[in-house]
Amino acid sequence: MCNCKQSVVTHSNQDGLQRKGTVKVKLVGAPVVINGSVTGRMYIFRNANDINWVDRRDALEMKDNDSLVIL
Repeated sequence: MCNCKQSVVTHSNQDGLQRKGTVKVKLVGAPVVINGSVTGRMYIFRNANDINWVDRRDALEMKDNDSLVIL
């Protein structure tokens, strides 16, 4: 069975390379899983200080979450 249409972001990328159309989001509170309202991607923040690259369109809704900081 293929989950080709489901995209999951589970890794932390701290290599300093900016990806086009994305922003860094850092976990500063409790672990959280968020589905992007625009792209439908799943963003998983497991540990304090995790940093994930998030599509800029999805990040707009994350700014209201106290557990996350957009860098």
